[in-house]
Amino acid sequence: MAEESSGVLEQCLTVLRSAKSDNEHFAALLLVTKAVKAEDCSTETRHKIFEAVGYRFINRLLKTGSTPQGCPEHIYKSLAVAVLACFCTDPEMVVHQEMITKVPDFGQIVCFQPESPEDVTTRSMVDDCYDCLFALMTTPTGRSQMIDSNTVSKLCETYWSRHHGYCRALELVVALCSQCGKLIWKNNMDKWHRLVETLAQEFKENKDDGKFELCEKITVVLLSAMKENVQVGPWSSVVYHELSSILQSKLGKSQREPALKLSSAMVDVIGVSWALSDPQNHKFLLLLVHLTCIEVRMMLEDQEYEQIVDQSSLLSSCYSLLENTIHYMTVGPSMALDDRQILQLHSAMVGAFNAVIYFLDTVSKNPVVLPSPVIYASVRVLGSWLAEETTALRDEVYSILPYLLRVGHQSFKEKKELTQTTNSGGNKSPEPVITNSVEVLRFLLPGLCHFSAEEKSRKILIENEGHLLLGQYFSHSWASFSERKNREAEVAMTTMCGIFLNLTVLEVALVTTHQVFRELLAFIIATLPTLALDKSNLVLTANFVVLGTMLIRQQATHLETPQGEVSLFFSAVVKFLRHAHCKQVVENGTVTLHISKVYEDFWEQISELWFLGMQAFSACLPLFPWLSRNILSSGWIPELVDILRLVSVNTADTETVTSFRQLLTELVKQYPTIKQLVIECGGYDLAIKSGMADLENNMKR
Repeated sequence: MAEESSGVLEQCLTVLRSAKSDNEHFAALLLVTKAVKAEDCSTETRHKIFEAVGYRFINRLLKTGSTPQGCPEHIYKSLAVAVLACFCTDPEMVVHQEMITKVPDFGQIVCFQPESPEDVTTRSMVDDCYDCLFALMTTPTGRSQMIDSNTVSKLCETYWSRHHGYCRALELVVALCSQCGKLIWKNNMDKWHRLVETLAQEFKENKDDGKFELCEKITVVLLSAMKENVQVGPWSSVVYHELSSILQSKLGKSQREPALKLSSAMVDVIGVSWALSDPQNHKFLLLLVHLTCIEVRMMLEDQEYEQIVDQSSLLSSCYSLLENTIHYMTVGPSMALDDRQILQLHSAMVGAFNAVIYFLDTVSKNPVVLPSPVIYASVRVLGSWLAEETTALRDEVYSILPYLLRVGHQSFKEKKELTQTTNSGGNKSPEPVITNSVEVLRFLLPGLCHFSAEEKSRKILIENEGHLLLGQYFSHSWASFSERKNREAEVAMTTMCGIFLNLTVLEVALVTTHQVFRELLAFIIATLPTLALDKSNLVLTANFVVLGTMLIRQQATHLETPQGEVSLFFSAVVKFLRHAHCKQVVENGTVTLHISKVYEDFWEQISELWFLGMQAFSACLPLFPWLSRNILSSGWIPELVDILRLVSVNTADTETVTSFRQLLTELVKQYPTIKQLVIECGGYDLAIKSGMADLENNMKR
């Protein structure tokens, strides 16, 4: 029978190859479609049909508007799509350039609506189009073309218009959301909003298990959104009320998990404020966090590693919800919880993070288990917790701190390799590279900053060469920041400056001798003069000023940097300290001291650093006799004297005035040339009138 079918096919192909007109092509092609079915076609047979038909003829079939009298309206298109659907089952043919260029046609055809139940031709054509699109969706090039040709819009329109095959349209959109993320909504956020509104309404109306299938679909669509362009509409309230009802009901595992995932996605896209939609009742958020904490404990305390990996999607959603809640509780508006609710919330989170620590401790002792996305995600969420809470579970965290550093090092290594591959052109895909290990170390930094101030954890950090790892990550972050103005890299560097500052103050012997700190100082000395030129870098500049002056004081006796570079560094330090304040005359003639306009927006972040910088700079004065030349040439001395003459502690912040007085006193004490200038500016009279005994005594010498 197979031989007979093969013989018939060969005869049809012979007729097809010898066809002289489109009519003959058409007749022969009809014979082929009857002689063989796509699922029975071997790769060799498909290639034979492909060569015999040729894309030119298929293109003409797709573009032809008129049809023979008595034939269905779309008979030519239907035949062309049927052939293409056959070709799409072949992995080699589906990526053929001619197949890729048909995506816009497929997008148009899926919008066709059969005129009647008897319109078999149109239904079959649309079904074949979906077969082609699903096949193309499995390839990067096909997905890229579907995005570029605006096929997503057509699929969305098909879905909410309930055209034939609309369920498959939604499946395609969800699959594209999962694979390509926000790329598919680049110019289509209006379609995203309309689709979410439609899905939310279905979610409300559905009363069977399909409700939980919709949970999963809505979750994927939500997480693909361009968050900055999301407009909260009625759909968010609909989802809130439905999930609130669901989560207060008795649920099985298959119902609870999709509901938690959707809740997490809503919080991720809209914010924790969504879970507080009812301002008079915070029970939903409390319930959500409690259920999430219980879920985390159930997964991490009661299951083997392989089972946890299998549930990584749910675990990731739970972690995301916890992370967003912690962030909201620390920087968001007050949640107006009473003491009992706060205690319950904290207790639930402590339980969840104890489970995270237990899981990490367990895998750390298993040499077979290597760092994986699940482990990276666990370290990341723990880092978010440790950024705000280091007292609870302190000893437990100490026990896994070496492992956290190892995982952080591994994630950093993978990030560097990925960056090098991308920069060298190794990634040719039109889609973004998705990795779960990119920023794990960054999330550990705030917690490490706390730990570097505590003796026990600081010793663990040093024993495990955490300072060496941070030195490497600092260089990497600088490269990212300087090349692309990456603000996440800037935040990471400012946090690392805090860690290095703690080590500089508390581990003097290490800082004086270890190469990491010598290289760090050399880097800051070389970088600060240029960094300080851009006022948008003021926070990072402040950190470099303080850390640099602290380090240079510790390493002054064996400093290898040329004096010229050190001189430029100190000039940048003086510039930063000098320009932070300005005088202002008010209506009654009183002179007040104000924060300079350039510094105003950043002052909350850098005010403490400014005071530390003033102290550290003063401490450097005895170590560098030539520094007087930099200070004199800056013109700062007359300004300092003038400020202290005109501004009293009644018209300026006491701490600021005291800081200026102490600096001026140290300058007079260390440098005769500056002492002479201060006297010439009326500094002696100022000292007497202001009761600045130390300054007066130093000028008498």
